[in-house]
Amino acid sequence: MRSSDRILFGTIIKQNTKDGQMLSVSDLQNAYNSARFQYGWSERRISDIMKYHDFQERCYHLLNERGIIKTTIIVFMQMIEKEGVVKVLKGLGVWKTGGRGENKSTYSDPYIWVLLAMELNPLIYAKVVIWLTDSLIMNRIIAGSEFKPMNSAINRIISNPNYPMYTRLINLKVFGKHEKGLRDTASEDQLHYLFEMERFIIQSIDMGIINNEVQLIKVIDLYKIRKSVA
Repeated sequence: MRSSDRILFGTIIKQNTKDGQMLSVSDLQNAYNSARFQYGWSERRISDIMKYHDFQERCYHLLNERGIIKTTIIVFMQMIEKEGVVKVLKGLGVWKTGGRGENKSTYSDPYIWVLLAMELNPLIYAKVVIWLTDSLIMNRIIAGSEFKPMNSAINRIISNPNYPMYTRLINLKVFGKHEKGLRDTASEDQLHYLFEMERFIIQSIDMGIINNEVQLIKVIDLYKIRKSVA
């Protein structure tokens, strides 16, 4: 979790690939709360920003341009007035809340997230534009795209593959632990290591180096993570 492109004013911004690359709104608020004392900014709440007419109008155009919403802006604004902006965004699948108590967290579509960042403060927006458009999202997509081909390759040499076990072993090698959601919040470096390892397994199967489960487990166990000096 040390990758600088995932840290905003000392706060790690979590990303959930299972929900369309959603980014944590809760982390964005925490980042602002931390930065405002350093820079002397006034207190601002994301929940208040979402009540502004300008924010809601911009949301509409973001959603409309991407084909997520099919109605007119007048109807959209009427829906918000009647249902509330959060309920409307949830209904459109671009806003999600989960967990309870201290574990409660809110995620939003990346476009909505960036819009919120821009509304919070220009400095935050500048930082977000830089790291959001770098290789993190691409690395995450690449790592995810290799997972299914790896499973298909394993299926060619093992009649009844124990995919959960292989995933656990790989997670232990890359992350040093195994738990649900590790890959959703991985750093850029970890995604790179994951991609390289999964690609190596595919190549080893294609070359005949791995022919059965015993050999697969041995290769995973002996695989060396090549970490950059920087």
